[in-house]
Amino acid sequence: MKREALIALMALGIALPALSAQDTTRAQRPIAPDTTKRTTMAAPAGTPLEQLVAEEAQRRANIARILLITNAQVAVQQEALRNLSDQLYVSEQLVGATHGQLTLAAEALHKQPSTMLSVLFAADSLSAPRVGSLALSIDGANTGSMTLSDTARTAFRVGAADELFRGAVLPTPHTIVLTATVNGQAQQLVARVRALGDAVTYVQFAIQDGKLVQTSWASRTPNPF
Repeated sequence: MKREALIALMALGIALPALSAQDTTRAQRPIAPDTTKRTTMAAPAGTPLEQLVAEEAQRRANIARILLITNAQVAVQQEALRNLSDQLYVSEQLVGATHGQLTLAAEALHKQPSTMLSVLFAADSLSAPRVGSLALSIDGANTGSMTLSDTARTAFRVGAADELFRGAVLPTPHTIVLTATVNGQAQQLVARVRALGDAVTYVQFAIQDGKLVQTSWASRTPNPF
């Protein structure tokens, strides 16, 4: 009897630790889900897809900003090109008009090859020794200038005339300006003469009694003298 009771106590002693181990295992099982939950909560917000969408939206916003800046610059450049095009158009019109005028002038000159202009200078015997220099311009262009020598003054004193200019011109009005230095003082006379077609138009300046005067005439003969 004592032996059977001892065996029962030993069996009970073996069973109690096993039950305690099972209870301990059950108590420790919820720890794993809690740890997983904490790990999940500590992860960064947003899924990889959401991050990709955000990056794409930012990239498109940057592209839109660049396009806005570029469009503004393009608008300024287009306006500058438009203004340049207008200026070129005006310049082309002016060039065309000038070319037309030059063509007409060349045709008129070709049709009237014998329209000539001759500018002469003379001085009376008293004024000739006092003439120092002469300067001639035709239609605003400086045609020539000269300082009279003693030989020229002597020729003028005896009635000679010097041809300062001779050339083909258009059969139109011309402005001829002669500046003469007499007794150290400059005298200027402006003559407006129309050159006759198919003729020689003569314009003569002269110093008479110390003053500059002018006469003109036309001749169908190339050399009327």
